[in-house]
Amino acid sequence: MKIYYTNRNAEISESDRRKVETKFNKVHRILGGKSSTEAHVVLSRQRHLCEAEVTLRALQHTLVVTASRVDAASALLAAADKLEKQAVKNKHKLIDGRRPERQRGEPSPATEAAVRMAANASARNTNHVAAESRRPRLVRSTRIAPKPMTVEEAIIQLEEGGSDQVTFRDAEGGGLRVLLRRRDGDLELVEAER
Repeated sequence: MKIYYTNRNAEISESDRRKVETKFNKVHRILGGKSSTEAHVVLSRQRHLCEAEVTLRALQHTLVVTASRVDAASALLAAADKLEKQAVKNKHKLIDGRRPERQRGEPSPATEAAVRMAANASARNTNHVAAESRRPRLVRSTRIAPKPMTVEEAIIQLEEGGSDQVTFRDAEGGGLRVLLRRRDGDLELVEAER
């Protein structure tokens, strides 16, 4: 994390600077810690009051906080505390956001791991529940009187109709036949034995 300081009639000691950098590193870890993050710190003194303004650029967003105290070190520490609270509050929005996938890029590893875990858990629960409580139901269809037709006529009726099967009698031999549309889109002809 890069930190740039600008002093306007205010200075902080090296020990206070290390404390502030520790807080900024914590904010950097909160926001993911992988991307390049820049912080611009402006310290200014006006009469008896020191003001610290921190502008943090991370993840294509800008966080800005200000704090005023009697001395520059306490003003800067207060601004760093506010920045940490703002980063925690806006972490989800800054990392994942509600932007379309093409703008967001790839999701964070934490988001991918959470989605994988949820999918695995729901698959395990679904398989367990389905195996225990789900038995095939028997649905009775209306009785049909199969019409005599050729296979070509059955194919035409299957294409025109809304069902996935046509039951018919063979026009030549009189045997019972069923023409089915399989899941892969092919047609299957089932002939009854005599």
